[in-house]
Amino acid sequence: MQNYEYQVCSVQYGRVTFANGSWRGSVPFTGDNEALSSCPNVWDFLQEAGREGWELVSVITHPQATPEAVLDMIYMKRPSW
Repeated sequence: MQNYEYQVCSVQYGRVTFANGSWRGSVPFTGDNEALSSCPNVWDFLQEAGREGWELVSVITHPQATPEAVLDMIYMKRPSW
């Protein structure tokens, strides 16, 4: 039976901010625009994840009061090595 490992990622303003609860930015998390801008954009993140064997399984969108502040959750899996 195949075993999998999973990755759950938060996406805000087109940037992957957290993956399995870990901050993805290169600037420490402060909640400001500089910290957000240091996070990978979704396209780059998915390209790199695909090269590492991750497969996108699902995306769930959580609308917010401000339309551009939509929060997406990305769910990925890959076979356990």
